[in-house]
Amino acid sequence: MSDELVNRDFNCRLLHVLRRLEGEEGVNIRTVGLFQFNAEGRLARVEDRLALLTDVAVFPPGLDYSFQLSNVTVNLCAITSIGQGC
Repeated sequence: MSDELVNRDFNCRLLHVLRRLEGEEGVNIRTVGLFQFNAEGRLARVEDRLALLTDVAVFPPGLDYSFQLSNVTVNLCAITSIGQGC
């Protein structure tokens, strides 16, 4: 399979998972650069290649603490993994 088809398949699956989690609480997203976003609120919206999270704990790479933001918008192209907490 060509790289273009692999990338397209990954993007399609990523979008499908994000759409399924839309409105759910406790969504965790990791991005390029090893940032981690833990939505203590919910994944509010997925549209225009962006994901909007509410009440987010942001874990910067290489630091042993997080900081809180009320809203975070993540570019879907930067996402490397998605999960949902308990």
